[in-house]
Amino acid sequence: MSTHAMNETNVVAEERATTPKRTGWRGVLVGLIPLGLLAGIVAITLLVTTLVRQLVAGSGFLVQQQSALIALIVGLILAIVVFALASWRILRYVKIWQRDGTTTQANAALWALTATALIIVLPVLLALILPQHPAP
Repeated sequence: MSTHAMNETNVVAEERATTPKRTGWRGVLVGLIPLGLLAGIVAITLLVTTLVRQLVAGSGFLVQQQSALIALIVGLILAIVVFALASWRILRYVKIWQRDGTTTQANAALWALTATALIIVLPVLLALILPQHPAP
């Protein structure tokens, strides 16, 4: 190992030690990015579905149903892909923050991702727990 590489390593370590620790608010905001993207895609999908139904309104019920279903399926697939990519990217940031020593920021992002996952799973849990057809 050359002395040049050792000097660069020492400089990077000294810079890390002298940089101020950041608060967790940036981590929270970064961790909520997948939820924001998901909400945006859901809104756009509902808008596109409404527009598609209006465009084929005179064609009959079956055509309306199929076109709305296709628009919703495309929106669902797009939402899954965007959510997975955004979450993967946030986890890469968390890894970098943990390596750099800004654990407060990394922990805040992980908590925000956990909250996002709970918000997404909550409707499914409610549908499973609450009865669909209550007894008379």
